[in-house]
Amino acid sequence: MKPTPKTLQVFLPEGTPAGIQIAELTTRIVQAISVPRTHLKQFFERPEAQYVGTYFLFGGEDDSSKPLAYIGQTEDLKQRLRSHDANKEFWTRAVILVSRTQSFTQAHIKWMEWQAIAQASKANRYKLENGNAGSEPFVTEAIHAEVEEIFETGALLLQSLGYPIFEPLISGGGGKKGKGEDETEWFLKGPTANAKAVLTTDGMVVRAGSLCRKDFVDSAKDNPVARKRDKLVENGILVDKGESYELTEDYPFKSPSGAAAIVLARTANGWVSWKNKAGKTLRKVKQAD
Repeated sequence: MKPTPKTLQVFLPEGTPAGIQIAELTTRIVQAISVPRTHLKQFFERPEAQYVGTYFLFGGEDDSSKPLAYIGQTEDLKQRLRSHDANKEFWTRAVILVSRTQSFTQAHIKWMEWQAIAQASKANRYKLENGNAGSEPFVTEAIHAEVEEIFETGALLLQSLGYPIFEPLISGGGGKKGKGEDETEWFLKGPTANAKAVLTTDGMVVRAGSLCRKDFVDSAKDNPVARKRDKLVENGILVDKGESYELTEDYPFKSPSGAAAIVLARTANGWVSWKNKAGKTLRKVKQAD
């Protein structure tokens, strides 16, 4: 189904986007409240801190191979977030989904938590600090219809705030469509390297099964790219395949050059390194569009 136009409203109660943000679609009851960890005290003074809600904690170390997230639900947001502030170190921001009409029940938030963990695990953009989703909680037919719409709205609000936790890296398995299929897949070969990728709105997604050169050239052994590669190996995203490392899953890079550097184990200009099936560089194809 083709997406329909929507109006997103973001209210800044502290007058700055660095503080608390309250996002909503003007025709829906769901609100997403984004709270920096350093602004918990201000949030606890707001009425929403007493609401029932499903929440997400986002963060992670700078050198993590993936951003970290934790998903939960509670009937006492103030108490639960205070506990996480004392006991969980990784997170820097919480995003909470609540009803501005205070109509969520425990059945709503338990199903939302289950669906959120299941869909976030499937999308595999974030490393979840949760266990598995378990079995689907029972809800009545009427509530099921409600929570599906609530979840859809919440997912859109999270993505709008910069947290596309439920969005697959490559939509529909085919990525961003160009004028032809040969322009949707990009290839890169080098010494003991052979990779395939898709260019998306978020950057370059290198496909699972791609082979990356194992040994960095001398000039690149101590740069951030080498440290990034080591972190991917440490987390099992790159595995030893003899002369090469192999990607075990689709993995996003913010730029074509960042992706090319990991594949080739050296600094590289991804706009000229990645080529389509016709042998045209990424730069040439995009400049011609």
